[in-house]
Amino acid sequence: MATFARSTITALVLLWSFAVFAAEPAAWPTVTLAPANKVTISGALGESFQRGVARLAKPPYTEPWLRADVSFEVNRIFTNYSGDVSGRFLELAALTSPPDRLAPPTLPAIRATIVKFQKPDGHFGVDVDLSRPLAKNSPPIPMLWGNARLLVGLVTAAGQFHDETLLAAARRLGDFYVNTAPQLCSPARQADYRSSGTYGDSYTCCYFPAIEGLAMLYRATGDNRYLKQAQRMAEFFIRFDCLPVEHSHGNLCAWRGILELYAITGNRVYLDRAQAKWNAAMNGGFVWPLGGIGEHWYVSFSCDEGCSEADWLRFCLDLWRFTGQTRCLDAAERLLENHYAMNQCANGGYGMAHLDGDAAGPIGITDQSDEGPWCCSFHGPLGLYFLKGYLVAGSDRGLFVNFPYNFDGPVKAAGQEWLVSVCGEPHYVEGHTRMEIRLTPQGKAGAARSRLWVRMPGWASGATIADAAGNPLPPVVDGGYLRVDRDFAAGDTLIVDFENALVLEGRRFQKLEVAAGKVSQAKDVAVLAGPDLMFAAPVKGSGRPVLLATVDARGRMGFPGSNGGSPATVVLPGINATEAEIDAALRTAPPVFLRTWPAVAAAQQSAAGRLKPRRLPFMYDLVVVPAGSLGPALAQLAARAKLAEVEQPAPIFGDNLEKRPEIWPHKAPWKFTPQGLLVSGGDVGLLGAEGYRDYRFEFELTIPQEGQGITGWIVRAKDENNCLMFQLQTADSTASAPEFKTRPNTLRPHDCISGQWMLAEPVALPKQVRRGEPYRIAVECRQKTVDVLLDGQRIYHRADVDYRGGTVGFRAAGPNEQGLFRAISLKKL
Repeated sequence: MATFARSTITALVLLWSFAVFAAEPAAWPTVTLAPANKVTISGALGESFQRGVARLAKPPYTEPWLRADVSFEVNRIFTNYSGDVSGRFLELAALTSPPDRLAPPTLPAIRATIVKFQKPDGHFGVDVDLSRPLAKNSPPIPMLWGNARLLVGLVTAAGQFHDETLLAAARRLGDFYVNTAPQLCSPARQADYRSSGTYGDSYTCCYFPAIEGLAMLYRATGDNRYLKQAQRMAEFFIRFDCLPVEHSHGNLCAWRGILELYAITGNRVYLDRAQAKWNAAMNGGFVWPLGGIGEHWYVSFSCDEGCSEADWLRFCLDLWRFTGQTRCLDAAERLLENHYAMNQCANGGYGMAHLDGDAAGPIGITDQSDEGPWCCSFHGPLGLYFLKGYLVAGSDRGLFVNFPYNFDGPVKAAGQEWLVSVCGEPHYVEGHTRMEIRLTPQGKAGAARSRLWVRMPGWASGATIADAAGNPLPPVVDGGYLRVDRDFAAGDTLIVDFENALVLEGRRFQKLEVAAGKVSQAKDVAVLAGPDLMFAAPVKGSGRPVLLATVDARGRMGFPGSNGGSPATVVLPGINATEAEIDAALRTAPPVFLRTWPAVAAAQQSAAGRLKPRRLPFMYDLVVVPAGSLGPALAQLAARAKLAEVEQPAPIFGDNLEKRPEIWPHKAPWKFTPQGLLVSGGDVGLLGAEGYRDYRFEFELTIPQEGQGITGWIVRAKDENNCLMFQLQTADSTASAPEFKTRPNTLRPHDCISGQWMLAEPVALPKQVRRGEPYRIAVECRQKTVDVLLDGQRIYHRADVDYRGGTVGFRAAGPNEQGLFRAISLKKL
């Protein structure tokens, strides 16, 4: 490798992106959003939305489970957050139910019965004494959170279905907030309110989200009392709002309500405060390079929350609506392309992703994710539903097309109705993304004059516009948009092509330019293609890996190899790696591939059952060298990169597998102890690799006294969403869920197909099985047959298993399901 001068990060030029206000079109107009219920999205984003909505029809969403937080008829988690699940369900189901029928099937019953559980004073849930101090998690606090969500659900469903009964219930709940203001919104009790903290069981988190529902109730009824109460709460909220706080979801619910007050009143104070909040979050490191935020509003935290990502998306979109600042849409796009997409679970629900990092913020995501069926699985698709209204918007200044996604929808601009269709599946890694925009004027023969505004993304290095025949149109950049003035006839199509290149970015969204002809060092940076972060795999260890990058004579950054469109590189021993160490790494080190999240998801899906990366870093230290300086070692890296994509890990067999934590997925609730593997959450976890055929899976099982006397194991797993599961329920089990056929002293067979669990009839055990006592379990899988043995006695036989292959593992949905597994063996048959 040729010798070049070495420079440090100071050689990189900072070009601020999100941190500087972009110019907006002069005199930003009042914007009319497209009606979300009439906009159809397709492509990857549409598929995510449809899977999220379809999740509502799957377990555990039965009528009793959904209603339990107001009826208490089922003992499930978070029933004391009265109205939380039921309110979220009402809102999402009402907005997404088809116009010709109510869906999912549980919606009619929840709609018809929810009001029966309202208390005389208007609230839902347990009786409360609001004169008592509001200690952390005291009964009124979680009740207030749930009632705030239920108020939104009641108003939404009342409007969608023209249901006066639901609206009357919403009024009574609104009256509760008005009538309890002396107890719940009193400056004299500020110290009392603060004493409960800022997490999800605190006054600060749980009271102020009702601002949103009260503002909506004012719109629905015109009753000024609800508006005044929302305004009173908004003013009081400012005394408590700060960064950092512990619960970003609760905090952002309040801020979305404050923006609704701006929409109603036009009071600029509300908007100015919201913009200041956005700036503090973006510039303070509270918004991560992924585009999303943590469960806690912290610079560094170990997990996120799908609800918070949906709230942040809507907050960014609303700020654009009221200001025209395209940087808010850039932030929304970053979130959608990276963080929002990775937060969706295989069954369509949303939940909590786990990350690792240091004091500066997250570095990578782990292979652990947990669905939040009581909250995130509602908010995830809800955020995408509202996004539909922002894909295209109208005003007296023309039509605004904001995102390069596939959609069709109507919108009104300058008195003219339009049908707008966009075809735009992004291809950022290839260096461009193309949009085909088709405009059709409605109710008018011939062409109609309009001004079209197409957002010029912050990541775009250039753009071209042409008509359907390929004739170029001169693009005019105006306030963050490409402006086109012309007559549009039915079906007229414009082709917009945005260019991009790989770029470096600091943790707080500062763009970095790499000087050509020098060896540069960059610490704690992300690599982006368009708005997409590049995730690296496989990378062993923790912390930021040091990767090798290149720069060409024009200053364009790249990597020394590629395979299948994915940039390839190697991990270096350190940021000060010598030329000899770089050359050695190119010749012998395992290749590392950098992929956008859609490519990561596709690779994991196609490699079902393989050893998946335990972590995917997206923040790196880089050594950047001139592209022509690496010499013949590049050919060896290219050869290894080609082989790496087709090699498959061999199946794992052996004894005492609980003593090999490296072969199991990284699940936070799993503990590898001297007594065995304790599984108490994390949902399905599978032994890695593929190629498993006929085998005997055997272990000693003790079900701890903790939990409810139930635990599960997996066989014949194609992946986490297609498998067979057996649960053992002890004779002294306290689990009681008739809708899930819980029965003491039984074996509970399950099929999981495409993420949906189907439970067969439980099988009675031939002996009493109790918590705290060890038992020997064996499962023999031969071709299409499966046998389960308890202490050597066969207790279950099945001869019609549809799939032969598949790995093994364990499953616990939460701490109520616990199992201690030891002497785990897997042997070929």
